[in-house]
Amino acid sequence: MFEELVQAIHYLGVEPNAESIHKRIFPGQTYQAQRLRQHCHYLLRATESWLSHSHKETAIDLSLLRSYRERQLGKLFEQTYRRFLTALEQYSFRNAEYYLKRWELARERYAWDSVRGRTANLNLEEQEYFLQIATLGLKLRQACLTKAEQQVSSQQIAVPMLAEISLQAQKEEYQAIPMLQLYTLALSLYNPQPDEESFQAFTQTFDQQAHIFPAPEARDLLLLGINYGIRRINAGQEQYLRACLTLFQRGLSNELLLEQRRLNALTYNNIAGIAIRLGELNWAIGFLDTYRPKLDARSREAVYSLNRARIAYTQQDYKTALQSLSTINDRDLIHQMSARILQLKIYVDTEEFDFALNHIRNTRTYLKRRKNKGYHAQNYTNILRLTEAWCKLPPYDRKALQDWYGQVQETTPLTEREWLLRLG
Repeated sequence: MFEELVQAIHYLGVEPNAESIHKRIFPGQTYQAQRLRQHCHYLLRATESWLSHSHKETAIDLSLLRSYRERQLGKLFEQTYRRFLTALEQYSFRNAEYYLKRWELARERYAWDSVRGRTANLNLEEQEYFLQIATLGLKLRQACLTKAEQQVSSQQIAVPMLAEISLQAQKEEYQAIPMLQLYTLALSLYNPQPDEESFQAFTQTFDQQAHIFPAPEARDLLLLGINYGIRRINAGQEQYLRACLTLFQRGLSNELLLEQRRLNALTYNNIAGIAIRLGELNWAIGFLDTYRPKLDARSREAVYSLNRARIAYTQQDYKTALQSLSTINDRDLIHQMSARILQLKIYVDTEEFDFALNHIRNTRTYLKRRKNKGYHAQNYTNILRLTEAWCKLPPYDRKALQDWYGQVQETTPLTEREWLLRLG
């Protein structure tokens, strides 16, 4: 049945017909709808079981150990306990789930020993130790993800006991745990006044300890560092460009940035944009072509065209850049605004000021209609306002020009500060 469904859906692209399926898997037999439904049900359950098994981080199922304990099968309990303990010690990762599994195993040891009167050797301290590390790790990880979401959506989400958790995790005994050390550093990147030393310590620790996390968790940590660097860049701190590109390149080399062998379009844009700003045009072109097939097919051509337009603009090939931009029809806010800002820069650079002012009006209208713009909206608003002011500057008015320069230097966030300062 599985093979027949795969053939119909994925190869022939047709809706499976119940009677045809029945005829092929039960040749020469009368059609029985109930029988076919039973086979469908069994196939579904078998598939769900396989999917569940394939996502297990360890093959340790403590329900077996629990069953031996409840049945008082001492020899089998001890053998299974030692086997599970050895397997956990050989486990590749040391994330929160590992320590949680160690706590669960220690709890089973306690339950077995306590009912047999071995009160002198009860492992209460061991249980507290593993549970505390697992709890701190889970809370810090969730806090980082919550903070990251707040940066994008501007939601105000409370993180209960964050101060207490952070204080505990910073104790020397817990900072010796690489997982807690890395998450403590990751969380510090969301402080109101973060510092470059914390970022450097995070990237260095990540390089050393990324292997202790499963790929999805390591990817989340890598993106936390990258997003911090991008926020610093958006605030005008250009020194973070090289650090961000290095993080991106590491994520590409170890495939952490790929999910289901696909590269997210926003990540693709950010990598290309940073490489272009650093003047790494040959590397950028190679990257665009290499990873183009790994983009989602629905937005692949639009995203590729946007970045080819960026490169053409950098090379002052404005005609090619505008031709590439004219093919973009993407509803994503970042893609759409990136294309609009680039088009605006071309109009200003070629002194097409009427086109530029009309384009600014249209873009403001577009921004007003969009919801959930996140922290990017202020940056776009600042670019449009300052570019409009430049286009309207009175000729030969040096005071107005100096005032405008002052606004450009003081305005934050402003990703196009360098371009604006070059206009004069």
